[in-house]
Amino acid sequence: MKLLYKIVFSVVALLVFVYYSSFYVLPSITMVNSSGAELTLVEIDLPGSHLDFGSIANGSSNTLHYSLEQQRDGVYSYNIKDTDSVVYQGSCGYVTNNEFNKRVVISIESDHQVRCQQVYNKLSKQDK
Repeated sequence: MKLLYKIVFSVVALLVFVYYSSFYVLPSITMVNSSGAELTLVEIDLPGSHLDFGSIANGSSNTLHYSLEQQRDGVYSYNIKDTDSVVYQGSCGYVTNNEFNKRVVISIESDHQVRCQQVYNKLSKQDK
C-alpha cells in the first residue's frame, strides 16, 4: 500500500511540475491598464491566433500565454476600448515560431499612449 501512495504522489508531483514549467516555456503577453478608465475590450491578434483578455480594471493587469507555434511571422495587432469610448488600435512587436519564454508587456498609459515592450530577464527593451 505504501508503494501505491509513493507512485501516486510521484505522478501527481510530476504533473504539477510539468504544468507550471509550461508557463515558463510558453510566450506570454501582459496587458497593463494605467489609463484611468476600465478597459472593456482588450483583444490581441497574432498571426496564428486570437487572444481576448476580457475587461481590465484601471490599475490592473492580465497575462495570457500563447502557443509556441505560429502559422506565420507577423506582429501583435491590438484592439482596445475603454469605458470612456476611447479606442486604441495598432500593432507592435514581432511574432515568430518557437519564441521560448518571450514576455511582451503592452501598457495603456494615462496620456492615452500605448507602450509595447519585450522584457528580457528583468531588463526591458522598448519596441514602440
